[in-house]
Amino acid sequence: MIKAYDTFLEASRQQVFFRLLSKSGFRAAPAIEAVIRYENTYFTLQTYIPFSRPLDYALETDRADSLALLHMYHICAQPLLDYPFFGAMLPHYPLYERWQKRYAQFLHAFPALQQRMKEEELSFILASARSFFERFPSYAQAFMAEKKTIIHGDVASHNFLRTERGLYLIDYDLLAVAPPAIDYLQFASRILPHVQWSFSYFERHPLFQPLVAQPWFLVALLFPADVMREWRTMMKRNKPFTLSHFEHRKRFVQKIMNMIR
Repeated sequence: MIKAYDTFLEASRQQVFFRLLSKSGFRAAPAIEAVIRYENTYFTLQTYIPFSRPLDYALETDRADSLALLHMYHICAQPLLDYPFFGAMLPHYPLYERWQKRYAQFLHAFPALQQRMKEEELSFILASARSFFERFPSYAQAFMAEKKTIIHGDVASHNFLRTERGLYLIDYDLLAVAPPAIDYLQFASRILPHVQWSFSYFERHPLFQPLVAQPWFLVALLFPADVMREWRTMMKRNKPFTLSHFEHRKRFVQKIMNMIR
């Protein structure tokens, strides 16, 4: 497999990362055999993973397997921060600032969104986002105190592959230094529509149980990350769109609000 990067730093960082990750014991990732320059672009030559299919978050088995692999990845990636200079090659993940930017872009498109979304649903999304921005600064210190690892940064279901040899996690272009919970927040936003916005799903799962005991994590769950991530795609369809399981979603947000009061 060939992947293109704009700079040598990006390409070489991937190569160094995969070598260190394998050395740390994580075998469920492709290897990079070489970095090649052609004109002003750098290409990595990655191991091809045959006989694979992406996981499906609608299936509980796939959700459980991807979470287990993600947890293993976090454990193996954390020691890599101790390698000289490697940690300095990676960006830190600015959760609050990143979501501020996405929210500003959403507001910029507000007139068009009013033509595509129901007023009640749009108002709910705005209120949920504001609740995050109002409350998260109070918990920012607790967030910053969380133990860091190298997060994957894009835990979409298509980046988990099931093969004859087992599971693989691919596409590490968004690597960053951050608490593992950042990946779990993204994972949560992607699976919630498939579990009908059930908070009890997190209360039952061993990996999420300690996270939902953290106020900063609960506040972060208020942010409508799925809408802020996908609204452009929905707008391109040039037709009205609605929130799935809207009543369940409202109850999910209300439960969190009750827990953090």
